[in-house]
Amino acid sequence: MLEFKDSFFEGETRHGFYIEPMMKQAWAASLEVLAEIDRICKKYAIKYFAYWGTLLGAVRHGGLIPWDDDIDIAMLRPDYQRFMEVAPGEFRESFELISLYTDKDWTDMLYRVINGRCIDLTEEHLKQFHGCPYLVGIDVFPLDYASRDQEEDATQMHLVDLILHAVEVADQYASNLCSPQELVSVLSPIEELCGIHFDINRPFAQQLRILGDQISALYQEQDGDEVGIVVKRITNRPNFHMPKEYYENTVDMPFEQMTIPVPVGYDEILKLMYGDYMQMINCGG
Repeated sequence: MLEFKDSFFEGETRHGFYIEPMMKQAWAASLEVLAEIDRICKKYAIKYFAYWGTLLGAVRHGGLIPWDDDIDIAMLRPDYQRFMEVAPGEFRESFELISLYTDKDWTDMLYRVINGRCIDLTEEHLKQFHGCPYLVGIDVFPLDYASRDQEEDATQMHLVDLILHAVEVADQYASNLCSPQELVSVLSPIEELCGIHFDINRPFAQQLRILGDQISALYQEQDGDEVGIVVKRITNRPNFHMPKEYYENTVDMPFEQMTIPVPVGYDEILKLMYGDYMQMINCGG
């Protein structure tokens, strides 16, 4: 269990933003989840990185961004899959991994490490998580290799795009908002392209998301020179891919009451994410 000075939990103003004492408790609880991830990663030599606003916070603030309320990390796909394999058997009580493969209602193509499933007011939980009764967790994003063959890369992007559209239709079908014929019209081309058949006894949206995750992981390190988050490239960041050398090594940086590894190419990564990331206005979180 991490040790915090009493002063850590006091409300304070950072960069003009007031942080409530309860938010400090939620931060401390999130850091406990991070410490558990870090413990397992060190045991199995799994590499992870601060990512998104957490990466910005580590570089710009030496901790969480004052107006941020969660922690994000990323792993290269081989480490991502290795952690998903070993972590469930290594977690101490209270911790759990949820993903497309464990929860039929999970909707993200990433997994999340959580400290419980509901509000917990027991003395033991409150002591372990510094007075925070709420569910907290850390999102773990997969970084996948992009094929250096442009045609292969375009085909992969197109197929995942088809799958994401089919997920929307499958969700509508599950809510009785579209017909079976409409669902079949989006599933059939995917079945034909991938040489598969969807199981009518399982949620279609879950099967589609798992397929999208598997196709995102299609290429290995030897196949490409860049990495990125496939879904982000399709949905809102088409240029979000960068040299894999940015992630070859890590640098430990102070992060609240501990340290966190950041990718060696953090400066270039943050510029791609946020532009002039040292500016405080509309940048990060």
